[in-house]
Amino acid sequence: MRARARNTLLLVLPALLVSLPAFAGQAAADSSSLAISVAERLQPRPSMLGVLPSGAAAALLARAPASPSPGPVPAPPRLPRRAALEIGAVAATGFGHLAFRAIDASPVFIPLASVSWGTYVVMRARADSSFFRDVGLGKAGLGPAFRAASLVALGGTALMAGVAAAQGSLELHPDLLPLLVLYPAWGTVQQFLVQGLVARNLADAGGWLGSPYLVVPVSALLFGAVHLPDWKLTAATSGLGLAFTPIYLEHRNVWPLGLYHGLLGALFYFWVLEENPWRELTG
Repeated sequence: MRARARNTLLLVLPALLVSLPAFAGQAAADSSSLAISVAERLQPRPSMLGVLPSGAAAALLARAPASPSPGPVPAPPRLPRRAALEIGAVAATGFGHLAFRAIDASPVFIPLASVSWGTYVVMRARADSSFFRDVGLGKAGLGPAFRAASLVALGGTALMAGVAAAQGSLELHPDLLPLLVLYPAWGTVQQFLVQGLVARNLADAGGWLGSPYLVVPVSALLFGAVHLPDWKLTAATSGLGLAFTPIYLEHRNVWPLGLYHGLLGALFYFWVLEENPWRELTG
């Protein structure tokens, strides 16, 4: 039964995962016609005063009591359609990660998700030259973000070293080296999804949707949830999300977050979980 479920998922989920980012980009374009229709309906209509003689209209206006100016009305928070679709696609990618992990197929999922979202990034960048800068894949804010993330990484490394020393797993295993080299690439993909698409889209919506008191915990919980059912890994990634999301909101740069995500993740597997992901990947 487990083998049948694994084969079914391996046939269905890749096609779904590949289509999600492209669907997010294509469906957002359909909103333009809807926006035009709404704008036409909201055009102001002639006042009844316009059909009255000028003298009668002036008399009515003179009798009307003066009312104080209400002042500007704050616009309600609005999540654009493309932003909502991107957040939904990220959530679906998280569910796909859990499904592939349940059937021990994470080595298939990681390159599949990376290629799928890489294709979407290329499509968006061709259509919008500011896309890389907007999501945090440019140079803006790189230095300050790197310094802030370095402090988090130092603290996290010291904490993990203390746990590893207490449980006797503090060692530099030879298999740790390839993970330290390769894992930051996958960490950058994850931080792009969580920060560049989820946190940024929520923050840019404004109002209560864009409040850091909402954006930070939502991004952190989403980041942690995709690492279930391992409670240690879920707690650690949620904590990392709570530390990284404010840095992203302040400096809007993904690169140092992805780098330290990979380095800390590799150490966490060996030192805290006492697992060897490299051996699992290579068989």
